[in-house]
Amino acid sequence: MIDIRGASRSLLVFAALAASLPSVKATPPDAAATAVGASATPLSFADFYQRPVGPRGLTPGARLLALAGERVELAGYLVQGVVPSGDAPSPIIIAPIPVVLSDEDESLADDLPASVAYLHPVNGLSAASLDKCHGAVRVRGTLELGRVPEADGRQSYVRVRADAMQCITSAAR
Repeated sequence: MIDIRGASRSLLVFAALAASLPSVKATPPDAAATAVGASATPLSFADFYQRPVGPRGLTPGARLLALAGERVELAGYLVQGVVPSGDAPSPIIIAPIPVVLSDEDESLADDLPASVAYLHPVNGLSAASLDKCHGAVRVRGTLELGRVPEADGRQSYVRVRADAMQCITSAAR
């Protein structure tokens, strides 16, 4: 038999203890809370494609399509190990999870998730502005959709013409 009074007392003690602790909310980079100005709409990697994936493959999400051509804010992780092909500059790719590419033996058989965005800096920004970032980044710019060949030999579908970039986390080397 269960002692209801003892269980109630334990529940009250637990509730009091939980109420006295400071609340800490862990958020992934694409849901990181920021003060976004009215000129940038938050976009999440989860908005990129419909789920579940259907028999015909990935289908762009309604929110992604609705924001095409609009100014958006997207947060994610810089993809490490991206190698350009030829004399082109190394592309900047952000993903919803940390990714390190290794193109030594199988360059197109990589571990990129389906939801990635290529960043194309504009207005004087450059890839060098993200050199100090070794983790999550937040970018703002115009969202572009459609298949485009990139400097690394891959095809991109989602691009951000980034006019503002910021490190969310950096790691000391």
